[in-house]
Amino acid sequence: MKILLTLWFCLFVSLPAAAAYKDDIAADFSIKEINGKTFQLADFKGKQAVYLVFWATWCPNCKREIPKLKEIYANYGKDIKVLAINTSVNDSLKKVKHYIDKHQLTYPVAYDTGREVTKLYNVMGTPTQLVIDINGVIQYRSAEVPDDLAEHLERLLTVKSDTTHAE
Repeated sequence: MKILLTLWFCLFVSLPAAAAYKDDIAADFSIKEINGKTFQLADFKGKQAVYLVFWATWCPNCKREIPKLKEIYANYGKDIKVLAINTSVNDSLKKVKHYIDKHQLTYPVAYDTGREVTKLYNVMGTPTQLVIDINGVIQYRSAEVPDDLAEHLERLLTVKSDTTHAE
């Protein structure tokens, strides 16, 4: 039954609230990180690129990507704000905290109570990775960690003066 519910979530729960795909303006949101800090996406616009990864403790691909995410955080954490958002599908906050300790996650993690951010970003499966440039525009969306993030870093951090993506 748990598997069926998970599949149902992956296929249907995130009906288009906001498109949240490449070249879209990233919808603003606020979420509490596990450490108690509040993450507000708008705080980074014009200052820092943002890397979001939506994940779950039961997701084998999410677990496989932990070393890559740790590497991104270690190498680019000053340039790109990294935030792993647990979708809260079949996960409790207690389970997430245990997972963080067990896998020694070094990057910030948030728990999406009520799945509000998960729905806002049309997440239909885990992992879902998004890279949002300094201008607030989604530049990457995939199930996989980008292999060539370093190659695009300069572009992700370039503030544009045009208004094509202005709010």
